[in-house]
Amino acid sequence: MKKKVLAMIMAGIIAAGSLLAGCGGKDDGKQSTGAGAQDQGAEKTESGYAKDAKLKVWGSQEDQDMYKKLIEMFKEEHPEAADWTIEQAVVMGADAKTELLKDASTAADIFDFASDQVMELQAANALYRITKNKDQIVANNLEASIQAASVDGELYGYPVASTTFVMFYDKSMYSEEEVKNLNTMMEKELPKGVTNFSMDIDNGWYNSCFFQAVGCRLFGESGTEADQCDFNNEKGLLAGNYLADLAANKKFANQDGPVLLKAFENRTLGATFTGTWDAELIKGYLGEDYGVTTLPEITLEDGSTVQLASMMNFNLTGVNAQTKYPAEAMLLAEYLTNSETALKARYELRPGASTNQLMEETIAADADNEAMQALTEQSKLSVMQTSIPQVANFWSPAEAFGAGLMNQTITKDNMQESLDKMVENTLSKLG
Repeated sequence: MKKKVLAMIMAGIIAAGSLLAGCGGKDDGKQSTGAGAQDQGAEKTESGYAKDAKLKVWGSQEDQDMYKKLIEMFKEEHPEAADWTIEQAVVMGADAKTELLKDASTAADIFDFASDQVMELQAANALYRITKNKDQIVANNLEASIQAASVDGELYGYPVASTTFVMFYDKSMYSEEEVKNLNTMMEKELPKGVTNFSMDIDNGWYNSCFFQAVGCRLFGESGTEADQCDFNNEKGLLAGNYLADLAANKKFANQDGPVLLKAFENRTLGATFTGTWDAELIKGYLGEDYGVTTLPEITLEDGSTVQLASMMNFNLTGVNAQTKYPAEAMLLAEYLTNSETALKARYELRPGASTNQLMEETIAADADNEAMQALTEQSKLSVMQTSIPQVANFWSPAEAFGAGLMNQTITKDNMQESLDKMVENTLSKLG
């Protein structure tokens, strides 16, 4: 991303082959061969796991207490791990790729990372192919999250949570019915000095939701076709024209980060698009008028109504291909991400939009966390963010397109030409 969500937008390098470390593994992972194969001379428990395995877990500073609790729970529920040494260290998911690629042999055995890093890490032989209970993991999690964690049909990460954006709004300005359609919101007359709606329109993470709403896709349906982008087709033109009308509307403002937060604090904003990272502050500013929901529908100039479809990324947990204890690492990683008891404890300690279907009822019943409920629902209306290298060419053209809308150099009169240029630049050869 060019702005606040830049840390989540890290383009990967497409994989050329399968991971060496995981290729020889059976389903239980105990016989896996490759760089991370376990020392066959290690003392084993009756269950077949190493008696004194030594594992390291990376996580953000904010997740350290959570992981400490989950690891304690893991040892209580798995007597075979009673004598394992499990060390924690602070490495954020956004930094895991960089640190892992420096020297995988000294990196953590288990780490958090973003799904847009999968291809580069897999191509670098840094991710262990998940073999233990793979079918159950696939069944437990959202299909899109499994797709995001896979390369060529093989699973290289445990899905944890989805990351996208939702719509926050002031309930004193809009009703629950009105926020279902952006046209309705923009037509409403709000008090003087109040902006009906804002978004970061010169940011591809956000403006792409209008193109994806009409069925356009960045790099094809699979997100892996580096020579395909149809944002300039007939449907894309409708989306572009909608954005042009929106940008020209005096009831709209181009806002991001601190600006939109300040607007809510001053009660001069009706609604905006942003991530749940802003939920606590917005709720504090709006109090009883705090509202959050999925993205609205829009009605296009041809009369059709479509649902806005946000880009979505996933937080994953991976196993290092260089681990000396692959079976043990997979046992712990699976517990951290797929055990129902661990999932509930994780949600209580660090709420997130879990990809695991075991958590649907828990999140739905959490009436105090409307943002998580909205994010969970929005995840079902989203398009997975691509991780191929070509995506690096998208952000600048998308930013320029949004800026052109705001300064009126891009209008409906030259929309087709402008979209053609954006697509041409997006598909240009990587430098």
